[in-house]
Amino acid sequence: MDIPFMIRTLPRLMGPLGVTIAVSLISLGLATGFGVGLGVLRVALRPHNPLRWLIDLYVEIVRGTPIILLIYAAHFLLPPVLGSKLPLFWEGVVVLTFNSAGYQVEIVRAALESIPVGQREAATSVGMTEGMTLWRILLPQAARQMIPPLTNELSNLVKASSVLSVVALFELHKAGSSIATSSFKFIEMLALQALLYFLVIQTLSWCTQYLEKKVFAYGDKSKSAGSEAWAIRA
Repeated sequence: MDIPFMIRTLPRLMGPLGVTIAVSLISLGLATGFGVGLGVLRVALRPHNPLRWLIDLYVEIVRGTPIILLIYAAHFLLPPVLGSKLPLFWEGVVVLTFNSAGYQVEIVRAALESIPVGQREAATSVGMTEGMTLWRILLPQAARQMIPPLTNELSNLVKASSVLSVVALFELHKAGSSIATSSFKFIEMLALQALLYFLVIQTLSWCTQYLEKKVFAYGDKSKSAGSEAWAIRA
């Protein structure tokens, strides 16, 4: 393996690596917004509500469709619908957001439905509205449970961004493949890409693990303070 070649090539991959990170983070932010909104709405709606059926249909479409088909669909179908062609970067953001939000709907649903029903009933008994119960009681607890699967979803987004190379977005995989084709250093470029993907995903995982510890520590302190207050009152 030509290590000196890999070292010389590394600076050429920094720009495409930045594209990979940017498209992944922007997509995660947008997907989380849509996923949380649709997930909360799905839990709040009654089982026979048509809007709930539409949300379930969207989730099933995302689950059952390979992401590469979504990329081609966006690449060829969006321009006629919008009347103009999106830049490849934002085309990738649209696809990754659409795909990730479908999975995040289920993450939010599972987190909210895991909270004991008694808490919602207790909130109703003291006069809290459904909105207040959701915002003050359910979502703070659900958020703690959502962090681990969202960390996994971010890792999946970074890896899924490599498929955007099929529509010529010059991200990490596309750049690495281009260099490998021109230099015939396929093993070296595959190894270098794998190393960079690993470092990015590990760094993002460490950041989210740190956030998770902070959130859980805050939740434990709040719970402890609440328990002490009830003990004093008793």
